[in-house]
Amino acid sequence: MHKLRKLLSLFPKVLTCLILIWTGVSTIIDVFIVSKIVVLFIIGILFVASIFTYFKIIVLGAGSPTDFPDLHLKNVQAADEGQEFPPEYLVEHSITLKTNGRFRFCRACAVWKPDRCHHCSSCNKCILKMDHHCPWFAACIGFRNQKLFVQFLIYATFYALAVFCLNGIQLLWWFRTKQYVRETIKISLLVVWLFSVIVLISMLAFTSYTIYLVCKNETTIEMYEWSNYKDRMQIYNDSTRMDLTYQENRFDLGSRRANWESVMGQSWIEWLFPIITRAQYRCRHTLDEKGLYFKVGAPLSQEIHDSMVLQANLMRRLTPKSSFDLPRDNTTIF
Repeated sequence: MHKLRKLLSLFPKVLTCLILIWTGVSTIIDVFIVSKIVVLFIIGILFVASIFTYFKIIVLGAGSPTDFPDLHLKNVQAADEGQEFPPEYLVEHSITLKTNGRFRFCRACAVWKPDRCHHCSSCNKCILKMDHHCPWFAACIGFRNQKLFVQFLIYATFYALAVFCLNGIQLLWWFRTKQYVRETIKISLLVVWLFSVIVLISMLAFTSYTIYLVCKNETTIEMYEWSNYKDRMQIYNDSTRMDLTYQENRFDLGSRRANWESVMGQSWIEWLFPIITRAQYRCRHTLDEKGLYFKVGAPLSQEIHDSMVLQANLMRRLTPKSSFDLPRDNTTIF
């Protein structure tokens, strides 16, 4: 079973590489109306950028709370009963709780779940700031590789655009000079051009939507969750004839630029190249910029912080002292 799963995870990687190689080589060979050096330069740069970023996304991974030893539960049952608490930095910074008012944790991974963290059934582990599980990578997109994912989409879109334009120029020349009188059209040229049309339209749509979500500081999962929550709230308001308001996106920093910079960095160099952001480099020896907690909108920041600390203090007072600090020998995972 494990070998089959590993084999299946290789399929999208091999397919992606073959598509990039096939379209690139075909374009270099078939397009001669444009200088070969120009074609080779454009295709070469975009190919290298796309393939490098693609594999860096996979190798780097999305990040998981299981990577942090202090987030591992001592006893799952104790956490479920409110007798074990997460590290202090989660208590102070978390803004999402379970429906019973306790801090979130994952039974399968036996770890505390920071804000925006979700368990992926395909990867079989919790993912920090999980956006979605992408079948084209056979991996999750989350906190650590989200920036690279956006850059890959941009590189791949420009790659598809370059293939479309270069092959399109060649086809246009073929029709304008009436080459069809003397010879039939080259099938590989036509197939690559038609394929690039389909891919370009798809990539433009998906890339635009992904950038839109980044500029809202919202993940794909959060978009669906908050959409469902909005619908339920509307039904409740209609049935009770009330008008309860809600905060749709608690992580919105107030402007598209601020939201974009929180993911992509604060300079054009960070936006264009697959490198870590300055903020991540500065905080490499701290818990900041690790996907364990996130900034929220200024009006809510202090209010949420005070509320979470108060919640934790109340739970500690209501919990018998003897139930704290359970030894690891009693660890039970359900």
